[in-house]
Amino acid sequence: MKKKLITGIMLVLVLFMVLFLALQGPKETTDLSNGVYKWFRKLGYNRTSGQFRSDVHLIEYFIVGFAVILFCRAMGWKPWIGLVAACLFGLLEETMKIFLPTREFGPADVLKDFIGVGIAFGVIILCRKLKNRTQKALLP
Repeated sequence: MKKKLITGIMLVLVLFMVLFLALQGPKETTDLSNGVYKWFRKLGYNRTSGQFRSDVHLIEYFIVGFAVILFCRAMGWKPWIGLVAACLFGLLEETMKIFLPTREFGPADVLKDFIGVGIAFGVIILCRKLKNRTQKALLP
């Protein structure tokens, strides 16, 4: 029960964050992107600001995928259900931008959303396999 509650709260917070970012106006989103871009540049990121704005979709949807898949696992569902749900959320979030006057739909962004979710899925499956292998190795 505790695991379901924690992953549920994490999921709601992450999805709220994505929707909050998607509904920002052009000035707010540009200001936020530029601030985060400067921070990433200090860490050694060397792509342009425009490339960064696109690359952020990978990071954002890695986090979304991670939250959705962990919630699904806590509910006892198969991880692929979380993979599909997170991809559908990404498609919905990007499609909703068609109806927002200050935002635009980006097919490349949808692809990066899917890739970010896929990476999260891969990391979770890999960690699960490593955990199982470690547990088997520790058994007498």
